[in-house]
Amino acid sequence: MGERAEPFKQQLAYDAQRSLYDYWRSKCAPGQLPTRQDLHPRDMIQFLPFITLTDVAQNRAHITFRVRLAGTGLRAVLHQEITGRTLDELPFGRQAHAQWRQIHERIVAERTPLCGVTPLLWDKADSTGNASLAQFWVKFPLVGESGKVCAILAYDIFTPLADLSPGLTRQAAHN
Repeated sequence: MGERAEPFKQQLAYDAQRSLYDYWRSKCAPGQLPTRQDLHPRDMIQFLPFITLTDVAQNRAHITFRVRLAGTGLRAVLHQEITGRTLDELPFGRQAHAQWRQIHERIVAERTPLCGVTPLLWDKADSTGNASLAQFWVKFPLVGESGKVCAILAYDIFTPLADLSPGLTRQAAHN
């Protein structure tokens, strides 16, 4: 993970994302990922409104991703509570479900954080105006006692597409 740390950090668009990444990295022991117990809400107060903690449950045939905790800022943007819902139950379109599942499965398989930007893909977006928001996301794996990824910590920043440079607007539209 060490050799990939700086290039990954340079991909993050916002200082807040870089700060949370630094915090997560500080909890990584040499050659190991942090556990949920390694992270403390008091150390992440400024991030909590837009934090999501998703449990990862694996069996031989399928991985289930269930939102254990979603910050209040997310409820304000999404206009509904997502805590307790699985990734498959969230009101995305079919293509977005596949995209988010692939991202989460990659985090589990590769045991590495991922980041990106995408337009907010939410069924209520057209009626609430959220379709004009870019979602800058970063997701971090957390392990359990077995050493397997058992949770994903995510942090989202929502920015009006109109505030982005033309290049970023095109990138968000195509992700």
